[in-house]
Amino acid sequence: MGRLFCRAIGGLALAATLVFGNPLLADDTLDRGIGSEWSSLDPQVNFDAAAGWIQMDVYEGLITFGPGSKIIPGAAESWEVSPDGMTYTFTLREGLKWSNGDPLVAQDFVNGVLRTLDPATASEKGYYFYSVIRIKGAEALANGETTDPATLGVTAPDARTVKIEMLTPAPHILALMGAFQMAPLHGPSFAAKGAATFIDAGNVVSNGAYVIKEVVPQSHVLLERNPNYWDAANVKIPFVKYHVTEDVSTELKRYQAGEIDITYDIPLNQIEALKAATPDEVKIAPSTEVTYYSFNLTKEPFQNIDLRRALSLAIDREVLEGKIVKGGAIPSFSYAGGFDPDYKGPQIAEAAMTQVEREALAQELYAKAGYGPDNPLQINIVSTVAEDSVKRAQGVALMWKKVLGVEAVNEAMERKAWLDAFYAGGWDVFSDNLVGDFAGAETFLAYMRPSAEPGYNWVKPEYDAAMDVAAAIATKPERDAALAAAEKILLDDYIFAPLAIQPTRQLVKPNVKGYEASAAGYYNSQFLSLE
Repeated sequence: MGRLFCRAIGGLALAATLVFGNPLLADDTLDRGIGSEWSSLDPQVNFDAAAGWIQMDVYEGLITFGPGSKIIPGAAESWEVSPDGMTYTFTLREGLKWSNGDPLVAQDFVNGVLRTLDPATASEKGYYFYSVIRIKGAEALANGETTDPATLGVTAPDARTVKIEMLTPAPHILALMGAFQMAPLHGPSFAAKGAATFIDAGNVVSNGAYVIKEVVPQSHVLLERNPNYWDAANVKIPFVKYHVTEDVSTELKRYQAGEIDITYDIPLNQIEALKAATPDEVKIAPSTEVTYYSFNLTKEPFQNIDLRRALSLAIDREVLEGKIVKGGAIPSFSYAGGFDPDYKGPQIAEAAMTQVEREALAQELYAKAGYGPDNPLQINIVSTVAEDSVKRAQGVALMWKKVLGVEAVNEAMERKAWLDAFYAGGWDVFSDNLVGDFAGAETFLAYMRPSAEPGYNWVKPEYDAAMDVAAAIATKPERDAALAAAEKILLDDYIFAPLAIQPTRQLVKPNVKGYEASAAGYYNSQFLSLE
């Protein structure tokens, strides 16, 4: 829609201000940077956190996330928990509608879960329903053991009731009931258009605060306020435009020119200058994003744990994040820690060593694995084109060269190609990351279950068993202790090298009101306004 500037003679503008009491709105569009192009706009398929921003605007789950990731009622106005904590019953708001005016009913949420779990959908987030939380029948449907929807523990007893029955307690279940994880499915448009085109701009039928108005590949997605949304009267911004902003320096220029209101990132070499010039616009805050380097276990060299340990120990995390990347990340030797102050998770066994000691051990392990000056390891590191991702890959390659003599090259890709490359499996080392759905260990550890995530090709029955033990415990201290025991099994196998906990880095214009830091990365546009 662009910007609608009001051009008027000064006296008329002043008169309008006096009559209406507020300055005239100069801009009806919130312009947001999204980094690389969205990987998918399919609500049951997408696993890309940035594309999830679009989906959180376009769809609404049983709950939604208010400012600061606060869990608040969404499509469901209320919910009840059974005394044993095993059954949640959600009551939908009365009179809910899809964006085309069709009634929205409880079965639409059931259908969304069924499609996510259907092997034919090839969704990357079906594990939410049988690993992060364990819903009756979910795993059997996802594995193709049955196609009977009646076996699923997500049901619609009536048009306004969604009932979820679990195999084990899930005190964190509400964090998985948002639109990114559990969007409803509009059956008629899906049946009429099919999986390939029901998400096209002219076909999308959604239930959130906004609808998709326009999609231009490699450019933008334009959203328009949904008049059929139950709370449309309180959605203040008429249009939201998500811009592809792959080059962070160009994104900064567009922000400074007034074309972008909220950036996806900040150029690393500009952070201090921007803090000095416009401190109120620089938003850097802790997040639930972890970065780690995954090793391809399907390739012979990486089946050797000595080599995996050597590569992990040769990385000086303090130097990497503090002097090379310089993006504000916190170096880490753990995977799931750093978010929940009550969770006391483990670190890799060598975390207590000095870096000199780690490097000496790395050299011994590298030689033990059969590599050295006459037989250097030659590998690739697949990363995104994001500035911090490229700098990190280049820094790690230099460290591996200096400490071990490894010949590593960085292959930087756009985000969608990077995600596709992961599942294609041609990489040696993958510049990996995960944004947790909530500030707790379970969201990360459930993702790594061999039964949940096939992309790592890691077979470890002991880990699955340890996670089963944790899932059966309802009380938090005991559950956290069991999760820590599972994380130690994960870290001891060195299937990846943990690197750092990432912050969010954004620039936000002063006239954008309602923005609050969100550890899990939820910034729903419906809670923002433009002044």
